[in-house]
Amino acid sequence: MKATKAQEFPGEWPHEFAWLKRLVTNRSIYTQRRTWQRRSETWDADNDSGMNKVAAKAAEVAAVRPGMQCVDLGCGSGRIALMLARRGARVIGVDVSQLMVERMETQARHEGIETVSGMVVAIEHLTLPRGTLDLVVTNYALHHLLDDEKERLVKAAFGWLRPGGQLVVADMMLGRGTAARDRKIIASKVRIMAKKGLPGYWRIMKNAGRLLLRVHERPITPDAWSRLFEKAGFSKIEVIPVVAEAAIVKGTKLAT
Repeated sequence: MKATKAQEFPGEWPHEFAWLKRLVTNRSIYTQRRTWQRRSETWDADNDSGMNKVAAKAAEVAAVRPGMQCVDLGCGSGRIALMLARRGARVIGVDVSQLMVERMETQARHEGIETVSGMVVAIEHLTLPRGTLDLVVTNYALHHLLDDEKERLVKAAFGWLRPGGQLVVADMMLGRGTAARDRKIIASKVRIMAKKGLPGYWRIMKNAGRLLLRVHERPITPDAWSRLFEKAGFSKIEVIPVVAEAAIVKGTKLAT
């Protein structure tokens, strides 16, 4: 059965459950901060080739030119932020982890890059001046957001951008297995993890719970992301598959 739009993207929480949404959001921010503080020393070494490929493709799709003003949401240790800065952009890297931001700034200083700065703030709480950016880019940082937080962020990014600016979202993009593409991706991941024996079976159960219950990881499909872009006002929306579950969605804010 084909997934409906409601299944893929539930949208706003009922007003009477606003308190519960705040609780879930605050818990998610706490978990993300604790996780990335702990993994700041090992994250770069832990990245697999697939994630490296996604990051490189996101930087390529961004088509940065010297002098562009950019923000990297969920910058981590600065992989994409530094790529953009090496091409002449001025970049603000935003991350919930102080240690991750410090690693990015340390690497920038090591390379003699003076056009990278960091902000330590949860993406859910980020505010920026309107009409000041040429590019908002993010890589594997938004799938933990609640669905209405994804929608709010896309709308906010539209406001932060100047006419002609672009939003580039690279992330895990899949539903809960109702579509053929999702089932193919999930089956492939299960086969890979099952080959690892008991540790692999443990990961299968853990990841299945996260996906089905949408705890910590709440990915949506490329089509659902495209609808958010369109609803926010973006034009020239493109979906670019990269590897297995990962894809990039790009949109442009046209002059009005």
